[in-house]
Amino acid sequence: MSHFFEEEQPPRRRRGSRTKSIVAVVVAVLVLVGGGWFAVDRLGGALLASDYSAGTAQEPVTVTIPSGATLTDMAGILADARVVESQKAFVRVARSDERATAIQAGDYRLATHLSAKEALAALLDPASKVAEQITLREGLTLQKQLDAIAEQSGIPRAQFAALAKDPSTLGLPSYAKGLEGYLFPDTYQFGDKTSAEQILRTMVDQYKTVAAQVGLEQAAASMGRNPADVVTVASIVEAEVFNEGDRAKVARVVYNRLDKGMPLQLDTTVKYVNGLDGKVTTTDQERVKDSPYNTYLHAGLPPGPIGAPGKAALDAAAHPAAGSWLYFVAVNMETGETKFATTFEEHNKYVAEFQSWCQANKAKGLC
Repeated sequence: MSHFFEEEQPPRRRRGSRTKSIVAVVVAVLVLVGGGWFAVDRLGGALLASDYSAGTAQEPVTVTIPSGATLTDMAGILADARVVESQKAFVRVARSDERATAIQAGDYRLATHLSAKEALAALLDPASKVAEQITLREGLTLQKQLDAIAEQSGIPRAQFAALAKDPSTLGLPSYAKGLEGYLFPDTYQFGDKTSAEQILRTMVDQYKTVAAQVGLEQAAASMGRNPADVVTVASIVEAEVFNEGDRAKVARVVYNRLDKGMPLQLDTTVKYVNGLDGKVTTTDQERVKDSPYNTYLHAGLPPGPIGAPGKAALDAAAHPAAGSWLYFVAVNMETGETKFATTFEEHNKYVAEFQSWCQANKAKGLC
């Protein structure tokens, strides 16, 4: 019997092998199924993230990416605007491209029906960003600045005028008496949804940045002057000077005359009072128009700036040249050559030189 049982063992072993085989098959199936689910889990985002085909762009559309937006936020904005077909598609593409971290806040001109890759490329392309350029040149009065800003921005001038009348929300420095002279002349880029207040505030902020760069407040303190007076002197320098090398010398003339109690007698202040452009000289009739800005009639500085000074003029007013000059006159209106004098007699000699130039060049209409 023992031999019988010995012979019966192989079948038992075969049943065991069969059982093991079944278990192995089950395990293999589970592995395959599990692996399949793992693959689906890993690839599901890609399989389920519907995406437009490349090259199927349709209608132009402008989207706004707010400051601080995450990739998910951006994807939602793009999907809502039908720029991309799904939020997941854009997130997947953006997360695989390290350049996506360079996307900036702002307005973008895109199109509906872009693939996620096309949308990402468009957001990274500076040409897609909506930007309205506003340029203010040096020396413009506030009223002319408002004209230029309104024209270039397309925003009604009345909105800027109202803010100029009450500039309390624009972040002016504490020493400023108004907006005149504090909208810094520069070229600015704005989104198409930028408000009038944001535009003016940006220009005031730029003034403050440049004033800090030239050390205006510290320089004013070292001269024993109010920073507002230094800005007013800078506006005069901006209006009076032809050649950059003369700026600091003209600033010194202004300070020297103020220190001696001499009237400034500057034609640029008379032109401001009369709203004049063009010729550098003024008439007797224009010089008798009463205004605190008329430095022929009133001693000291005007109550405020007569225009918007640029950085070079601010720097000159903050750091005037050393010298004892009390007079200056441009003797050539084409080259801007300017001569400085310490005595009235010397000055009159230069005035005669100026008059001779004007007489010889009357047809040019520069005097």
